[in-house]
Amino acid sequence: MLEVYLFVNPLGAPCMRSEQNIMKLAARLNSKVSFQFVPLLTQQVVARSLPAQPTLAERNAQFRVHYNAILAYKAALFQGKRKGRDFLLKMQTAVVADHQQFSTDLALSLAQACHLDIDMFKEDCSSDLAKQAFKTDQKLAAEMKITQSPSAVIFNCDVSQCGLLLNDVTYEALCEVCESQGIATKQSLMAEPTYAPNLGSTTTLQPNLHVL
Repeated sequence: MLEVYLFVNPLGAPCMRSEQNIMKLAARLNSKVSFQFVPLLTQQVVARSLPAQPTLAERNAQFRVHYNAILAYKAALFQGKRKGRDFLLKMQTAVVADHQQFSTDLALSLAQACHLDIDMFKEDCSSDLAKQAFKTDQKLAAEMKITQSPSAVIFNCDVSQCGLLLNDVTYEALCEVCESQGIATKQSLMAEPTYAPNLGSTTTLQPNLHVL
């Protein structure tokens, strides 16, 4: 079984693409894949959303926006992993593709679209349980030496307890990991009619892959 932890900025475009790559891989593999999207909140994550010379007030405001987005995602996860992932992807689509600002009203609208229990969602967004879940995620990121998003830690549970850290979470790189682990060939995973590889890409696995 392949186990994947993808550490993401819940409001980031690159992370959204990485999530889609993980789900695409899970759909293509014959073997079982367990994956989690783990929100990451660091100064680097916040800085990407700020102007060149932000004020302290702007920095604190962006930190709060990301923090509240993460709590909303955790609240959605409490109602099921699939609903949580659906909420995360819809939130990223709204912010990244539709250029909406994250807010409580947006979170509630997305929760309705995901058919969540709204009263429970509202309560969980500000609950100690959601805040503790956030702290647990940040501790996990520190233990796995995650310094940027998106980053994936991949375990081949049938072979080793060591994880592989991938900082460039492209579909091609994920296929190379699967081939190196003897799970499937890169050719079979890439041979998909709807997949159009970037012919200009020079992505290689080795510079981005580290054993944990």
